[in-house]
This record gives sequence, C-alpha cells and structure tokens, in this order.
Amino acid sequence: MATELTTPEDPVLVIGAVIISKKLRTTGNMFIVNLAIADFIVILIVEPFNYIGIINGAGAYIENVWLCHMVSIICVMACVCSMMNLAAIAVNRYIMINKFQLYKRVFTKRKTILMCTSLWFIALLIELPNLTGWGGHTFDLKTLGCSFDRLISLSYTIFLSVTALYIPLLLILICYVKIYLYVRRSRRQIAMSNKCKERNKKCRKDEVRLARTFFIVFISFLICWTPYDLTLFFDRSDKWPSWLYILFMQVGHFNSSLNSILYGFTNRHFREGYKLFLSKFIPGFHTVFIAEHQKSSQITSETSLSRSEDQKL
Repeated sequence: MATELTTPEDPVLVIGAVIISKKLRTTGNMFIVNLAIADFIVILIVEPFNYIGIINGAGAYIENVWLCHMVSIICVMACVCSMMNLAAIAVNRYIMINKFQLYKRVFTKRKTILMCTSLWFIALLIELPNLTGWGGHTFDLKTLGCSFDRLISLSYTIFLSVTALYIPLLLILICYVKIYLYVRRSRRQIAMSNKCKERNKKCRKDEVRLARTFFIVFISFLICWTPYDLTLFFDRSDKWPSWLYILFMQVGHFNSSLNSILYGFTNRHFREGYKLFLSKFIPGFHTVFIAEHQKSSQITSETSLSRSEDQKL
C-alpha cells in the first residue's frame, strides 16, 4: 500500500512549485524545499533498500556491510532533518506573524540558506554516535531494513528520541500556541477598530493560513512516526511481531510523500504552483491551467462585484 502512494514525484512537485512560482519564492519556503529534499531522499534511497530487505532478507547487506551502513546513515539523517525542518518552519511562522518587525533581519536569503544547511549538520551530529561506538547500525530483523541499532544502547535511543523528536516537538507546540494566542488577540483588536487597512488584513490572513498548513503537516508527521517511536521503548525485549514493525516503519516513511499532498489540499498558492510547474512538462496541461485560472479569476471578480453592490444597497 505504501509503495503505491509513496512516489518521488511528490516532493519534486513541492520543490518545482517553489522554484517556478513567484508567490512561493520566499525565504520562509526555503525550509519547505529543505524538508522536500529530506523527503525525496527517504523516498528515492531509503525506501527502495527497505523493500529489498523485505523481499530478499539480509543476504545482500551481509555481503555488503558498507551498504547497510550507508543506508542507515542516510535514513537517520533524513528523518531527523525532516523533524528539524518542521521546527524551523514553526519558528519562521512565529517570527513572521508575531514579530514581523524582526523577520526581514532574521530571515535574509543568506541567513536562511545557512540555517537550512545547519539543520543537515545537526542531523549529522545526532547520527555521529552510531559511528563512534555509542550506538550502531544494523539490519533490523523486525523492520527488515537498515537503520540505527535500536537494541544496542538504550541511552542512545533516548538521546535520539529527545533531540530528534521531543525537543523539536516542544518548540513547535510553543510556537503554534503563541501564534494562536496572537491571532486571537489581533482579531479582537481588529473587531474593536476600523482603522486596519484591507490589504494588511489580507496579508496577515494569508500568513495565518500558511501557518495552519504547516501545523497540519506537523501533526501528520507526529501521527506517522509516533507508533514506531513508541516501539523503541515499549518493546525492549524485542517480542513484538515483525509485521507490526514493518507496518509502523512504512507508515513513518509514507509521511515523506504525504507532505506535498497536504500542501496542495490546504494551501491555494501551492495548488497553483503545482499546476504551473506541471504545465511546463505535460503537453496540454498549460491550456487547462490557463482556462481554470481564468474561470477562477472570473468567479472571484464576480463575487467581489456582488459584495460591493450589496454594500451599496
């Protein structure tokens, strides 16, 4: 099931949309591209090697131990970097909405690129103990894939969960709670005052909608990866059945293709970016996109005209 739904094209759509659409080409969306790169690595590299393990067993990795180490390093780094990017997105949205006067100073193009690169470096540091003897890599006989050795060191398992999941989780929750409180307070102030300009209200609403989209993406990550994370602590005796481990791992990796779907369903700018990107490569799609865009614009203008007439009446 996960094989059919998880395709390399999903994160490519996100990257292509951000590159090709002027509305999406912002410093904040650099973190989205960084997240999509991590997703793409999981889908293109980690998942195929997992399926090889599920189909053929440990044979190929026993003969090529270096291959199992390589897949394990890539797997841990990509999954850790995904969570780090979600935390970075939450901080970015918090500063954009709550501390707008600081945003352009904090998230310049150069600084944001450095931040995105730093997230991969942090992921490498979290993976590094597996190469120095604290943790380790192995072909997991339960998940039938190469990853960190979940049984070799409980202390490293705790370290990995705390640094790669719980600390980013706490940071994300704090940011989104603060965004929610700020938006609620702002709406009350707007309701009491008529001095707010319509354009500023629309821009702020767009930012809030985008923050909501990213929060939904975060919740999906949590739902997909929590079951596997719980097995690391509640099955230290390694007695749970293999099919359950495989299921939890596949659900976790499925999250890598789910993000782009969520962007499309919850954010109009990403939907338009996907269509614009696809129109460059699929014959005939450009004509359909233009026709649909003109129809949407006509409906919007008619709605605006109707509202203005109602206001006159």
